Amino acid sequence: MPPPGQQNNNLSYWQKVENAQWWMMYPALTVMVFIRRDMGYRFLNPKHLLSVTGPLAIFSALVGPTHPGTNPQDLFWFAVLSLSLGLAQRGKRWKELKAGSVQHSYYIGSSPFDYRWLPDWCRRDRRMARIFDPIFCAGIGVWVFPSSSVLSYWLMFAAVSLRGYEHAVYRKELNRDMDIIDSLIISQVHSKTVEHFEGPPQSQPQQPSAGIPTGLAPDIQEQIKRRKSQ
Repeated sequence: MPPPGQQNNNLSYWQKVENAQWWMMYPALTVMVFIRRDMGYRFLNPKHLLSVTGPLAIFSALVGPTHPGTNPQDLFWFAVLSLSLGLAQRGKRWKELKAGSVQHSYYIGSSPFDYRWLPDWCRRDRRMARIFDPIFCAGIGVWVFPSSSVLSYWLMFAAVSLRGYEHAVYRKELNRDMDIIDSLIISQVHSKTVEHFEGPPQSQPQQPSAGIPTGLAPDIQEQIKRRKSQ
C-alpha cells in the first residue's frame, strides 16, 4: 500500500480540487452556525468546531493590532461565539432527537433566505444556500473591513469556503441520485433478460374425467336382440 503522500500525488487535478472543497467545510462552519439554525446533530461535531475556532482564537490572541483597524480581538470573540452557537445548536438537536424529531444527522442546514414567496427556480437545488448565503457572508466581511480587517478577511475566506463546500455537497447528491436511477434502469434490464430466457410454465397433466356413462348395458342389449328375432 503506497504512503499517503504518494497517494495524494497520484490524484488528478480535479480530484485534488474536490478534496480541497471538502476541507472547506471547516472554515465554512464558522459562519454556518450564525445563519443556519437547523443543521444536523452529527454535522455539528465538537471536534470540527474546535479544530477551526481554537486556532482562530489562539491566532487572534497572539497577534497584536499592528495597524489601526485590524482589531484581532474581534476575530477572537467571533471564534468564541461561533463555538458557543455550534455547541448550543448541537444540544438543541439532541433534545429534538430524544423527543422523537426526525432529521438527517449530517444535514448542512437551510438558508434563512429561502422564502416561500421566491420563484421556484430560486429555491430549486438549494440555489439560495449555494449562492446567496456565500454572497451574504462576503458582504458582511466587506462591511466590517473598516473597523476590523482581520475579521473581514476571515469572513470573506469563510464565504468562499462555504461556496466550495456547498458545491461539493451538491455534486455528491447529484451523482448519488443518478446512481440510483442507473441502478433502477439496470435492474429493469436484468429482469427483462431473466424473463426472456426463462422457460414457459410447465402445464400440469390433466386427469381424464370420468364423464357421464352413455349407451345400454350388455344384458339390456341382449334382451332387445331376442325380442327382435321373435
